[in-house]
Amino acid sequence: MGWKVYDRFYNSHWFLTGFSCRNFPSMIRESGVRGSIRFVGVMERDVNAMVFQERHFEKAAHFYAHRMVNDHGWRRRKYLQHEQYLRRYFYAGNRFRVKLFSRMSDGKILQATKPMIRLQEKVRILGVLLNGLILDGHNHLSQLLRSELANAVGSTMEPFDYYWSILTRPTRLSMRQKKESAIVRVAREVKKGEKKEALKRVHRKYEWLDYMYYGPQTPFSQTQKEYREVIQGGKGVNVYNMMKRLRRQQENIMRNFKFNRRARHIVHLAQFILWQKGWRKDVEYHGWYCYEPMFKEVAKRKKISDWRDALFLLPWEFESFVLKGVPNSEELKERRRFSCLEVTEECVRMMVGNEARRYFNNLQCEERRKRGREVQGQCAYAGKAKGEVRIIHEPCDIKKMKPGCVLVSQATSPNLLPAMKQAAAIVTNTGGLIAHAAITARELRIPCVVGTKDATFVFRDGDVVEVDAE
Repeated sequence: MGWKVYDRFYNSHWFLTGFSCRNFPSMIRESGVRGSIRFVGVMERDVNAMVFQERHFEKAAHFYAHRMVNDHGWRRRKYLQHEQYLRRYFYAGNRFRVKLFSRMSDGKILQATKPMIRLQEKVRILGVLLNGLILDGHNHLSQLLRSELANAVGSTMEPFDYYWSILTRPTRLSMRQKKESAIVRVAREVKKGEKKEALKRVHRKYEWLDYMYYGPQTPFSQTQKEYREVIQGGKGVNVYNMMKRLRRQQENIMRNFKFNRRARHIVHLAQFILWQKGWRKDVEYHGWYCYEPMFKEVAKRKKISDWRDALFLLPWEFESFVLKGVPNSEELKERRRFSCLEVTEECVRMMVGNEARRYFNNLQCEERRKRGREVQGQCAYAGKAKGEVRIIHEPCDIKKMKPGCVLVSQATSPNLLPAMKQAAAIVTNTGGLIAHAAITARELRIPCVVGTKDATFVFRDGDVVEVDAE
């Protein structure tokens, strides 16, 4: 059976992905797959590749996409559970971060951390189920929603992709939009002598937004820069009024094209999935921001020079590590350099070093990709643009970006936002309707094509390309 890398997550670690990796076989089994099921996670220098047996992945993705669209009771129950766990995890994180870990015994640290790990597991597993890799990693949900809407409205809604990109924009504010709105209020309403302190309060409230999976948090200088951009741009946009205009525009489109009940359901479901994925990601980033002081203290006690090495523990190994130092710091470094996690329904096996490389090579899942002249994907935000390619995967790549270039990435993330703001267009290998690139492109109003599969392999830095997202 063929193996395939379905996604790569940058700035990742095993403490983040361990629970979802362990749960993939049971998710696949629930979709009706028979026989032996195996999943492999591969970690190489903070990049986590997700490797599935192709037939199993495709069947599971098809199953969950149709269940999401058509099984209303299941979807409502799962989203309600997820929302409850997200809120509990967020508020638990606020309490957790301010604890004085340096004054705690190992046992007390373990006792304080266990509730966070339990909530993290619930958030992670439900998040992957409801808007994660299997559901839309290869556009299964996105394409199903588009085809369902096209069938419901017929051929009258042309150009379809143009209206699709408008209709699927969420009309609830994201955390980032709330931060932008708060900065605008400081610029407009706060007295001159009090602006800096007001801006510091906004910064403290949202400094975790770009933390992602192991930081760092946003410096105050970045919030000051955003404030200056608001001033230079004419005191900013009122996002609440913008959302009202968007809702009116969406309603006019649905009324003009005589949307029936099914068509409206598809639109509202797409909007909710997009918004909810953004909210889930924000809560996860906040969680890792809140974990940081604890991990730094534990790493210090175990004499680990880079505290991030401790993040390559699997979550269920945390107790053994804190109390016994197992696995040791050298193995954690090995895991970070290169490791494989083999998961079946019966067991989980971690491999490092040469053993891991031999195991991965035997899977024969890496495809040879050739340079070409064209790739195709799904329109996330309509428009056209032309510019030089810049391959941007990680924050260290941002220095290559220049205004007017075309940002090409495996998949974007919030800490790539400075580069995205400069882009004439955004193109990604993976993702569909619920990808970060799709969400952000709508907010920034930048032409965007997602799910091309191999744009980062076909093009190189400096290639001049035209992006047609119409």
